[in-house]
Amino acid sequence: MSFKDLLVHIDDTDICAERIAAAVALAKRDGARLTAIALALESTISTYIGIDFPSSLTEAQQEIVQKSAENAVTKFETSAKEAGIEYASRIIKCAGTKAPARLAFFARHADMIFIGQPNPDSKGKDFQESLLESVLHNSGRSVYVVPYIGRYQAKVRKAVIAWDGGKKAVRAVNDAIPMLKARKSVDVLVINPKKRSGDFGGTQGENLVEHLKRYGVNAKVVVKVNPEISVDTIIQNHISDSGADLLVMGAFGHSRLREKAFGGVTETILQQMIVPVVMSE
Repeated sequence: MSFKDLLVHIDDTDICAERIAAAVALAKRDGARLTAIALALESTISTYIGIDFPSSLTEAQQEIVQKSAENAVTKFETSAKEAGIEYASRIIKCAGTKAPARLAFFARHADMIFIGQPNPDSKGKDFQESLLESVLHNSGRSVYVVPYIGRYQAKVRKAVIAWDGGKKAVRAVNDAIPMLKARKSVDVLVINPKKRSGDFGGTQGENLVEHLKRYGVNAKVVVKVNPEISVDTIIQNHISDSGADLLVMGAFGHSRLREKAFGGVTETILQQMIVPVVMSE
């Protein structure tokens, strides 16, 4: 089992290099095709404030946006060529309001999409959040989120699964199996487990470990009991203590139009992530 078709969202920022590197590395390992999507956003400022700008000003602004997208594609293609992988790239022109839906559409036609963690200090934070929200909630595909601080260069190739037995966690684990197989070890992290009836058999998480063994994944259950500490803190502490380089978890929350973009543990992890996170809904 391996990935065959991957997608990465690219932009002309310094931190995008880490996103490209992560996507290229996985594509090379699995022999997958990697497609990059750059967004060239059309100006809609005049629509918002009700003033028509001179066409020359609009054209100049659009040229800057187009050039930025082309620069992003050039950087991506250079990395892809050096790695010797099969690749493709596209520049999508659309209004900023439509960009999240367009990116989610393209994500539906890949095994996984790589996207950057929104940088809270960036002027484009709200737009970055809308892109992540859209692909996570509307694409039907797993999302590999790369921290804006870069990937943690762990010495131990290890993954942590935040396991609660729910269907979203199940989906995330299933989507991440090709990545879990490549790790030396995997911790199935169970936090404050509920009492289980005899029908489930054994400790929570043991059935998942047995399932993963069928794929050659070296996994074990790790139980943490501490009702006084938040779940997200326990997850982050275990990642740091174990030297893991990947977190796999289900995504929770509702669309921003209805409530928050992300809820509870998901929101906190995405704000404070220290390693890449694979999420599925």
